[in-house]
Order: sequence, then C-alpha cells, then structure tokens
Amino acid sequence: MTYFNREFNYKIIVKLLCEYKGLNERDSIKILEDEDCKHLLFLLLKKYNCIDIDELNKDFSIDSKKKIDRRLKAAEKKLLYNKRIREMYFEAENLIQKIQ
Repeated sequence: MTYFNREFNYKIIVKLLCEYKGLNERDSIKILEDEDCKHLLFLLLKKYNCIDIDELNKDFSIDSKKKIDRRLKAAEKKLLYNKRIREMYFEAENLIQKIQ
C-alpha cells in the first residue's frame, strides 16, 4: 500500500507543478527550467517520501542519488530564506492534502 501512495503522491506533485507552469505532463521536464518549481518539486517529493531514482530518471533525466541530494540541499536552503518558495510550498501542500 505504501508504494502505491508514493506513486500516487508523485503523480499528484508532478501534475500540480505542470498545471502551475501551464504544461502538459509530457513536458514535465520543463519544470526544472524554473528554479522555484525545481526547488518546490524536490521539497514536496521529500515531504511525501516520493523520491524514486527510476521515476525521476524517466520524467526528469535525473539519474543519480548525488544529483538528487545536491538539488534537495539547495531546495532546503531556499526554503529557509526565500519567502516566495515558502508560500508556494505551503500552498502546494494544502492542495495536495485536499486531493488526498
């Protein structure tokens, strides 16, 4: 059951960010072009325990744990000192909770 929740949450997060950027889910890799969305993606994936190298490689061409760790560390720093990222994070979190 946990795996399916992780997969479901992963899809919700990607879909939410695609809708925010006005993208189709097929173009989800473009999420990484926007720094704020990239940081938000990794923060939400960590919060909902959805970090899966295979899925990230398939959707975003991220193929190593080291890349994920670096991007996650940068996202956590941004969350601390960037008010806009914090607001986006909490808004996205509320939307995900409503969907679940």
